[in-house]
Amino acid sequence: MKTIMLIFSTFFFLSSCQETKKVYIADHLIDCQGVAPQKCMLYKENSSDEWSYFYDQIDGFKYEEGFSYQLEVLVKKVDKPLADASAIQYTLVKVLSKEKQNNTIAQHTPNKISKPQENIITVEYQAASRGSFLNIKIDKKLIQKTKDRNLQNISSKQCSKEDWNTIVGLLKDLSIKTISELEAPTEKRLFDGAPHSILKITSDKNTFTSNSFDHGHPPSEIKQLVKTILSLSESIE
Repeated sequence: MKTIMLIFSTFFFLSSCQETKKVYIADHLIDCQGVAPQKCMLYKENSSDEWSYFYDQIDGFKYEEGFSYQLEVLVKKVDKPLADASAIQYTLVKVLSKEKQNNTIAQHTPNKISKPQENIITVEYQAASRGSFLNIKIDKKLIQKTKDRNLQNISSKQCSKEDWNTIVGLLKDLSIKTISELEAPTEKRLFDGAPHSILKITSDKNTFTSNSFDHGHPPSEIKQLVKTILSLSESIE
């Protein structure tokens, strides 16, 4: 019986650290800024989404410019990433489709990809209820997490350049000056069905704070950003 429970526990632990998802890859690369100037792929998880920069690599995937792809990938959390390395590892499971595109690059370049509206200093996510508290704060040097409402007992790890650039890349697609106007898609927090959550973005000139929303159900405009913030903090004990 103990052996069965050990196998089940091991399976549950491994499955919680990784997931399989389908993603779309655009037919061209775009200039982006990582550790140094580079070319990035553009990706999205749903066909109706806007394109976003993809700073990582997909192990086993051989990209050919001029073709658009739909891929099935394994996304795995890296517990102890090397310096300047991503905390998320992507591995190709299957190429679901590969289509030759004859249109020009300009026709596919997303309009929302532009220079950041502000010089971003920190991003902060907080989720609180009567029985729980979570605060995550990320800047270009550190990823910090605490469950202490007094913000005293804080754990942290180094934020790699690649992870910070991922955050900044997601912010390029977001009108941060209007996040206070975003509407929450669900309202469980109003009757203790979910923690109240907010997203705070601080630049060298301003601080922008979202309306409250249910933890686990952010507005669609910041969904990927919130998901990335939570993912980057997962390996902090």
